[in-house]
Amino acid sequence: GPEAALLLAMEAARVAVARGDAAAARGPVEEAQAQLEGLSGAETRVHAAVYRAAAAYHKAVGPPEAFYKSALMLLAYTPAAEEAGALAPDAMTEEEKGTLAVDLALAALTGDGVFNFGEVLATPILGALAGTPHGWLGALLTAFREGDVDAFAACVAQNQAAFDAQPALASRADFVREKIALLALMNLVFERPAADRHLRFADIAARTRLPPDLVEGLCMRAMSLGLVRGVMDGVAEELAVSWVQPRVLDDPQLRHLQRRLGEWG
Repeated sequence: GPEAALLLAMEAARVAVARGDAAAARGPVEEAQAQLEGLSGAETRVHAAVYRAAAAYHKAVGPPEAFYKSALMLLAYTPAAEEAGALAPDAMTEEEKGTLAVDLALAALTGDGVFNFGEVLATPILGALAGTPHGWLGALLTAFREGDVDAFAACVAQNQAAFDAQPALASRADFVREKIALLALMNLVFERPAADRHLRFADIAARTRLPPDLVEGLCMRAMSLGLVRGVMDGVAEELAVSWVQPRVLDDPQLRHLQRRLGEWG
């Protein structure tokens, strides 16, 4: 049937990628993803096979945000070993979990449009980073979620060799630094009461650790990416924010929101 054919095609696509022939996998992967949408009630393992092949393909050719989306979908359809039984064919080995955790972290940090780090950190597989030489990636993700530029800088400084050894990070270092600044701006907005979201450029500069003359450009970038909406006044050196992109909140952020709701009530 169509499901069996998909499983075979996706295994062939993964083999092609592993062989270094990612180009041969592109057509089958794209076709399978389109086909999957038309298959009602397809088995979980069929979904997992398609997203596993898609993740392998995008890991090989990029872009990181496409890998990130495929990897999250793969995780959604892949049972944990304890749920599926250690010998279940779809369950991931510890080695696979570790590799996927590193790849997912790198894709989140370097992917265009990936700004919801609460979503990333809510993924249990990232626990596979703990106690490994890649544990610093977890700290980096936490700094991104909190928009903490100082924590980011400290983490990179403490792990500079490891950071530079990751081509994904080293090749997009400027983009990664811009992303942490954008997240710092978003968190600054989030922390302000809804009635007081007029941000002075000086406050943004202090939070993002950017020189004052770069703040206006950062605000424009944030608005062009759809991370915030508002009106910028270059003369008054102020950004009036009317909306900030929603995201998954961690416990401290939820408590902060509860306090704010109490203030509004």
